[in-house]
Amino acid sequence: MKIKRSTDTLHPILIECVRRIQKEIIDTHNIPVRLFETGRDFERHKMLISKGRTKDYISGHLYNLKNDPPLYARAVDYVFYDGRWSWNLRDSTVMSWYNTFGNLVLDVCPELDWHGLNRKSVNYSHFILREEVMVDNLDKYPCVT
Repeated sequence: MKIKRSTDTLHPILIECVRRIQKEIIDTHNIPVRLFETGRDFERHKMLISKGRTKDYISGHLYNLKNDPPLYARAVDYVFYDGRWSWNLRDSTVMSWYNTFGNLVLDVCPELDWHGLNRKSVNYSHFILREEVMVDNLDKYPCVT
């Protein structure tokens, strides 16, 4: 199953956040973090559950543009990338970049929540539209909640 990296399945507010993150954080500060996954179809999500890579049956990554009205994804993952992808939270360099990046994202995109703020989380790469932002726009842009 192919990993989705295009923004065409994302909630429009999230698309704007992805643009700001790229321009104002990644490009400006030369941070070694890259957009890893945007939307996720139901087949990929089932595969990730079966392999134990996610425990969540409902995900902000899920989308269905064939739905009427379409359901937009409201989550993205940014992963440390220095020639290869790394989720190694035991590596102090990787953790330092995740913390720097996550805090910059919250400054640039207050519309997002960052799972890295929860120190018990192992999902430092995950950013999702805040509930109140999504709910305020639900009539125009439905999402999986």
